Amino acid sequence: MSPINPSQRLQLSVLPPVSSQEQFSQWLGTTPDTVRGWIENDTIPHVKIGRQRFVNVVALVESMQEGKTIFARGDFNDAD
Repeated sequence: MSPINPSQRLQLSVLPPVSSQEQFSQWLGTTPDTVRGWIENDTIPHVKIGRQRFVNVVALVESMQEGKTIFARGDFNDAD
């Protein structure tokens, strides 16, 4: 899978509602450790399912559609 081009519009109908950290890292072209750090620091929205944390793709896309372009530590500290 190729990295996301920020100038392309996302086709929301093909996006899963949540993504594993590994899938998300491949999608972005980064490492799973980077995504894990973003989740641990509440930089991106996430949900806990069982004992694992998944990227909340729906909340992430909604934030981007609302104009969010910068994601910083603690932005999603209420994502649980």
